[in-house]
Amino acid sequence: SNDTGFSIRVNGFDDKVMLLAKEVLDVVMSFRGRDGHTCLPSTIKDSRFDACLEVLRRNYSNSGMDASNFVTSLRLLCLKPSTKSSFSKLKALEGMTSDKFVDCLNQVLQKISVEAYYHGNVCREDADGAAQMISEALTVHHRGLPKKKMPSKLIIKAKDAIDHHLITSPTVDPTDSNTSVEVYFQIGKDDLTNRVLVDLLEHVLDEPFYNELRTKEQFGYEVSVGARWTFGVLGMSFKVTTSCKTADEASARVDRFLGEFRTQLESMSDESFMEHLVSLAKEKLEMFDSMADECGSHWSEICEGRYEFEVHRKEVQCLKTVTKESLLVAYDKWLHP
Repeated sequence: SNDTGFSIRVNGFDDKVMLLAKEVLDVVMSFRGRDGHTCLPSTIKDSRFDACLEVLRRNYSNSGMDASNFVTSLRLLCLKPSTKSSFSKLKALEGMTSDKFVDCLNQVLQKISVEAYYHGNVCREDADGAAQMISEALTVHHRGLPKKKMPSKLIIKAKDAIDHHLITSPTVDPTDSNTSVEVYFQIGKDDLTNRVLVDLLEHVLDEPFYNELRTKEQFGYEVSVGARWTFGVLGMSFKVTTSCKTADEASARVDRFLGEFRTQLESMSDESFMEHLVSLAKEKLEMFDSMADECGSHWSEICEGRYEFEVHRKEVQCLKTVTKESLLVAYDKWLHP
């Protein structure tokens, strides 16, 4: 599940995969049209509901125990107003019963929009059959959901500021000695050129950042740089998780690295710059390791609403136009303190 709905994925090497998909879909849709009937469908046992509810509560309770994951979830909570924290979800489960669950799910499933993806060694007839199966499962009690009423995917725009917008939160476990800091730079709306520049900056920064803070200084045991694409908004984040430094020290060290690295980037030889370009292009053109990986990549394009299934090829073409000067301009504009 995510902020805008949930996915059902069925895969395997058996020719009866579609029969399994139909069974799963029928079970999900059996919660619809139960007005006045608050008991669980016959396919779901009461004991199963109680077990799943307990597992979900436990997962929500433990979600903030890992400092690294917790700080990332805080970033997303700040950026995505539609996102709910695990703690608010846990509170919402208070007093949850199977009757309330059935009533809620019945209302939710009456107005849904469906996107499906059928991937593998199949022909058009197989895909049409899958579409027909899904359509028939939705027909009864289904009123549809107009596109304009689908859940919005809004991102908070960070205001320009000289100093950081600082958010500090204590760890869930007061005995935990770990501190995690994530410094996020919001760049702007997605476009091909900026996306390629962000990816190239990540490629150029990743090894020096890790080498300086992790290998040489032992500043933290988890040190990473990442390009971020959040509902069509580009960004970059620098994360340091440490058990020997404070949050202020980690944040200041990231700033100092970005200030010092500017000189290295400016003095980078044309040969080294070209090596980064070629290496990134090769990464983008790598074949998928498995059909599952390829399917996951395509499905993420559908979930994000971008639908650019050949995006990596377009990005490689764009990489050909990037120069060291344009990369330096982007660094000064987005990252340099």
